[in-house]
Amino acid sequence: MDGPTTGVAVFACLFSSAVAGLIAHARLPAKLLTRRATTAIRRSVWIVAMMAALMLALLTVQLKTHFDSASRDVRNFSSQIVALDRTLRQLGPEADPARSLLFRYSARIMKDVWPQTHPKLGPADTHATKLFGELERAIGDLESPDARMRDLEVAAMAQLHEIARARWNLGDRDATQLSPWLVSFLVLWLMLTFGSLSLSAPRSPLVMGALFLCALALSSEVFLTVEFADPYVGLIIVSSEPVQNALFALSE
Repeated sequence: MDGPTTGVAVFACLFSSAVAGLIAHARLPAKLLTRRATTAIRRSVWIVAMMAALMLALLTVQLKTHFDSASRDVRNFSSQIVALDRTLRQLGPEADPARSLLFRYSARIMKDVWPQTHPKLGPADTHATKLFGELERAIGDLESPDARMRDLEVAAMAQLHEIARARWNLGDRDATQLSPWLVSFLVLWLMLTFGSLSLSAPRSPLVMGALFLCALALSSEVFLTVEFADPYVGLIIVSSEPVQNALFALSE
């Protein structure tokens, strides 16, 4: 689902429901909208309103937590890249080919996760899996007679496997967790709330303005909920700056 489109559609649905309620209030016979009937309608609609508010709050908290977790995964991935580069630097000039592959692999991952970015890529850097395999072989081919260097080589291979796990965590965040059916039912409940409330409200500029602002506030909340559902797609996304900083550190 697209956040801006969903937000605009929700606003249109809510405000249309409010306007429909005001029109119905003006056209219904006065004997139908008695005080007892109005009280019963308001009490009933409060149940629906509480359900919608609870659902919207739970969705917002859950998806914001999901979004923050994705942001932490990006920072973790970036820090592990820098840590592996530091280990390879300690191995000396023999590890320069591996460092070059690490840069190319990281740049490819950045392009895959954030297609709108423009990292430095070579003509052959089209598949991250292939680059990872070459990087793994390059680190595995490092054989030093020095015991300290061998320990660094083992540490570098362990760090590379940690990077692979961190990369898969980034991939797991790609799928949108927000069901369109859930949003549809939530909007339906909100439409019932707006329509029922405006049914017993007088037609005046003040009432219209209040309903307009309420519809705008709720539609913006739905917009944020949809945007948080996918951390890497939309107007609100997880920043690629940590990976950019890591690439800058690797290029020094």
